[in-house]
Amino acid sequence: MMTWKMNKNHIHTMNRRDARPVEEVGMNGGMKERIYLTQPRPQITELDKLPFVDRSMVDYEKYNRYTGQSMVKNCLSLQGTRGCPFRCLYCHKIWPKKHYVRSAENIFAEVTFYYHMGVRRFSFVDDVFNLNIKNSSRFFELIIKNRLDVQLFFPGGFRGDKLTKPFIDLAVEAGTLNMAMALETASLRLQKLIQKNLDIDKLRDNMEYVCQKYPHVLLEIFILLGIPTETEEEAMLTLDFLKSLQWVHFPYISILKIFPNTDMEQLAIQCGISRERILKSLEQSFDEISETLPFSKSFAFAFQAEALHGYFLLKERLMDVLPHQMKVLTEDEMVQKYNSYLPGQITSFPDLLQSLGLSRDVFGPAECPTESDYDVPDLNKKFRECFSKEEPDMNALNLLLLDISQYFSGERDVLYDVCEPPLGLMYLMTGLKQQQGNKINGKIAKSRMDFDNYSELKELLDEFQPDVIGIRSLSLFKDFFHQAIAKIRQWGFHVPIIAGGPYATSDYLSILNDQCIDVVVLGEGEITFCQLISEIMKNNGQLPDEEVLKEIPGIAFVLGRRAKEEVVEERRKKRLTHFREELEDE
Repeated sequence: MMTWKMNKNHIHTMNRRDARPVEEVGMNGGMKERIYLTQPRPQITELDKLPFVDRSMVDYEKYNRYTGQSMVKNCLSLQGTRGCPFRCLYCHKIWPKKHYVRSAENIFAEVTFYYHMGVRRFSFVDDVFNLNIKNSSRFFELIIKNRLDVQLFFPGGFRGDKLTKPFIDLAVEAGTLNMAMALETASLRLQKLIQKNLDIDKLRDNMEYVCQKYPHVLLEIFILLGIPTETEEEAMLTLDFLKSLQWVHFPYISILKIFPNTDMEQLAIQCGISRERILKSLEQSFDEISETLPFSKSFAFAFQAEALHGYFLLKERLMDVLPHQMKVLTEDEMVQKYNSYLPGQITSFPDLLQSLGLSRDVFGPAECPTESDYDVPDLNKKFRECFSKEEPDMNALNLLLLDISQYFSGERDVLYDVCEPPLGLMYLMTGLKQQQGNKINGKIAKSRMDFDNYSELKELLDEFQPDVIGIRSLSLFKDFFHQAIAKIRQWGFHVPIIAGGPYATSDYLSILNDQCIDVVVLGEGEITFCQLISEIMKNNGQLPDEEVLKEIPGIAFVLGRRAKEEVVEERRKKRLTHFREELEDE
């Protein structure tokens, strides 16, 4: 037997050969349905054995017109580590809390691979790239030893209290121009409560070191507001921490998201925060004031306003940080970054300076780099040449992977709204192509980028005619996610639909309440999703029987749903046949 901690509504033990239904959801014909959760999929531990992701499946020249998490264009995102050993309350506990790293040599090999194509900017999506400090130091040493002229960005963050000054020096020497660090809260009580257990003094010391010695490094800090039982005094401690630093380039103040299946959800409920308020807050962006706050909304608004006007927009701070930002970011990158950060619309660099209350002449001869300094000509062509393409068989499975994690243009304003290529879906398709070769005809598309309204999505589907659809999303976009899937079904696409991504992993119960979704993949898609697709291919493009699904670790599905749908479909076909016969008789 193996124990797996879930919330109190779930089972706590599962036999390897006989996982059991864990929850009743929804209604089908007046009866509740039962979710079947298979055994958890073991983590991938040997990351060096994963192939370099095939980037020819995405139009990078289109994405490079926009900034991503790294706030720069013409930048490739890499993943150096997976997992997290920390047990913070706000993270879901579906996965074992273990951290695995790619070797420095393996990461360096991928950087070098793209460096020879002309790429100079690299962004790491890792939350704790520096946790294995020996390995990450070795990566920086390889960059320095081989004299690679690169720019490195770490917007996902370093564990700030685990940094050392020699490590910071090494990272900057290797070309690091961006570091992000998470504080969450400056309250020692809350640090203990959320089990972050950050050494706040050590974090402050490291951030001050970067601010003073490396002011050109674009330093970011993550702050959480609204932890259950947080007092106004504790919140002000966090604001005072920020104000003590001269200067952080971009502080992010997020209202705490309370995700399903987390210890934080249980704590919130114990503190009197209803499940309805929690679910409603998930539909809000990270800057929106939610009903889950432990203090008044007016205080939260005042906190946000003070952080913006009493720190970020201080003329003294802007006069100090903007010249450093102008040495790293092009004018358009500056505009896009501040557009994603500030309310309102900024259209040009002079417009940005005017909105900040500054004039161009106060910066003297300082100039931003130009687009041509970082542009990589014919990047798509280079990717196609480097990643061999097999023509799919005539009977290949048409697999469409959709990333629905950005609203259509102009549909909704979201702060920190940036455009990032769907790296996770590229990893999935790379694994599938490696395993199945020309038996797969794969396509990747992302909302806003590859389809910017439902008509364009339908056109994409009509043209590609997928046999299977995989869809990824984030919790913030859950309504958009379900609306898009409903549209797909309404348009007559009755192929298997498989959901994945952070939203699916943390809230598979809600997802499977959607009658349009067949299976949820909970993690390690390179293995789980590939195994599922393999079984679909063996079954002539249809989902396999439930007994087969039960043997695939790391998925969840509704028992009996497919059988009921097949009966309904059969009845529909019989009615159509009968209707046609009546017309013919007339």
